[in-house]
Amino acid sequence: MPAESLIGHMWPELILLIASFGALFLGLAGSESARQWVSPLTCAAVVLALLVTLLGAGASQDAMGFGLRIGPLTHYVRVITLGIGTLIILLNWHQPAAGERGEYMAMILYSLLGVLLTASANDMVVLFFAIELVSVPTYVLVALSRTDQRASEAAVKYFFLGALAAAILAYGLSFLYGVAGTTRLHTPSAGAVLAGASAATDVGAYFLIGMLLVIAGLAFKIAAVPMHVYAADVYEGAASPITGMLAFVPKLAGFVALIKVFSACAWVLPPSLMWVLWLMAAATMTVGNVLALLQQNVKRMLAYSSIAHSGYMLIALLVGPVAGEGPMKDGVAALLFYMGVYGAMNLGVFALLSAFKSADREIETLDDLSGLAVRAPLAAFALAVCVFSLMGFPPTAGFLGKLYIFSSAFSLPSTHAFQGPLFALAVIGVVNSAIAAAYYLRIVSAVYMGAEIEPVAPVAHRPVRLCLALCAVPMLLLFIWPAALASPARHATRDIHSAATSTIPAVAKTDETVPRATGPHKTAPVLSSLLAGSPDAQ
Repeated sequence: MPAESLIGHMWPELILLIASFGALFLGLAGSESARQWVSPLTCAAVVLALLVTLLGAGASQDAMGFGLRIGPLTHYVRVITLGIGTLIILLNWHQPAAGERGEYMAMILYSLLGVLLTASANDMVVLFFAIELVSVPTYVLVALSRTDQRASEAAVKYFFLGALAAAILAYGLSFLYGVAGTTRLHTPSAGAVLAGASAATDVGAYFLIGMLLVIAGLAFKIAAVPMHVYAADVYEGAASPITGMLAFVPKLAGFVALIKVFSACAWVLPPSLMWVLWLMAAATMTVGNVLALLQQNVKRMLAYSSIAHSGYMLIALLVGPVAGEGPMKDGVAALLFYMGVYGAMNLGVFALLSAFKSADREIETLDDLSGLAVRAPLAAFALAVCVFSLMGFPPTAGFLGKLYIFSSAFSLPSTHAFQGPLFALAVIGVVNSAIAAAYYLRIVSAVYMGAEIEPVAPVAHRPVRLCLALCAVPMLLLFIWPAALASPARHATRDIHSAATSTIPAVAKTDETVPRATGPHKTAPVLSSLLAGSPDAQ
């Protein structure tokens, strides 16, 4: 594709890139009055990129070239990234020190840009660098967000563990490159490149090693067990506005990357890999919720809650795409819907923590929240809405998100090779949701039923209060009108279904033993024979 044609599809990314340069230059201005324009410029750029994305929704979004592929998934990820990104900018409006506003806001824009590029990546090298563009700015933001020792310690931990995860991811992608013979994930001629690997080469073991390493590397981004150990310390050490960002932006990028890698495999995975993901999902839900029960610090509680939510989303990832179905039966559509809802409801809790202070410090513990409803009833109500949504309690969008995820697993037909284990995993998810209610209700109970222990004062920042309202209100509106997000999520899976149902020559009869996340009628015999090591694949 000509460069000019592809650039025409990349305006949201270009707007964020140009705005990041502008923020850096404004941050270097000598006068404080000039530096005060950094936050408005950043917010305006993200809103403009969102409007450009929405206005281009009716036009053709399909384009491919230069390691990028623009499709329905790209458009959907742009919308939720830029929508939640606007809320992140509002929450961080007054957070940076006066002399660091330019660098601070530019780092946020770079991280959002990385998510957009992850959604557009059609090349393993581009995908790797896009993921790192999401992560590297967050290492800096954790350190910049506070001046105390906890922030420095959290930044060092996050950086070194992130570097290890990046090395594991790069090593895994190198194996997949060896299997496919190309770094491309999808080509017009061959379709899903890993599904079309040469049947004359025995690559089953290399494929399995590569996929395990890629999943391990991306598990760090989504804070899944066993790559979750950093989350609580980093979430507690960073300032609340940045913690809210950390709970959403890297997680979204990680799940989008997993979707792209699985699409390159035509969603046909060996049983051993399915069981690894099954165990990861079950452990992530259980570990996250059990450890959250033990916390008194709300930020640590939300860190473990974030881990548990990754486990729920892994259920949907295991179900995979089901062509022609919505989130109730399509796992990927349910995952995309839930990711958008999770971003807002989780950020809303951190917005509340940022909206009040106690003795010139951030409020972080249940004691700090005790009796807040008396002092600030509207803010307490917004917090309750977001917490109930995290819990999956009606009438909130979080209830529908969990309903879609569990329903997609329960709706699998009896002919699906992994139906039983996914049923069991969904039951584990329901039980974990009940466990999670215990610590979520502790937050609401402290706000409405507790007596004020330490006086808290509202922070005089209107953008933070606006962010809190914009997080809570959609949680109620989406329960009434879920199609506003569910329909775009369903449309976003169009090219994923195309990859999963691409025509591949039949050369083996072993594919019925391989779990197929795309449903009982979708097959990819070449890859199945490679993974099963059948004689037909030699």
